[in-house]
Amino acid sequence: MATVRAGDAFAVYGLLRKGASGFARFGLERAFRPLGPCTIPGLIHDLGGYPGLVEGKGEVVGELFEVIDPSVIARLDAFEDYYPQAPDRSRYLRRQITLLTPARKAWVYVWNQPVEGAPLVAHGDWLEWADTR
Repeated sequence: MATVRAGDAFAVYGLLRKGASGFARFGLERAFRPLGPCTIPGLIHDLGGYPGLVEGKGEVVGELFEVIDPSVIARLDAFEDYYPQAPDRSRYLRRQITLLTPARKAWVYVWNQPVEGAPLVAHGDWLEWADTR
């Protein structure tokens, strides 16, 4: 189980983005320092009110942050149903991946379940998609 440390980069693409419900709920304005927009490799699907990032040839709109207070990560893991000791039971996995832009490694939550039947968000921007639903 890899540990998120202060100073690590963390990329978000859905409910944890600034302006979305999870950002304020978890106090990310205090726990994370904004680094700007980012592009995450993969595809996102609408899973019924929240997105799931999966591997694929696509680009997902995200926001990049520096972790200031790593104690928030345990609460985010619980929110994302990520169980480090039981990845097979986890809905999401927290992984370090290389972003498309900027070209650097960042922690990202990746969907860990099938996406059959879940609409693809073709343009890759969850907040834009959610605003039109």
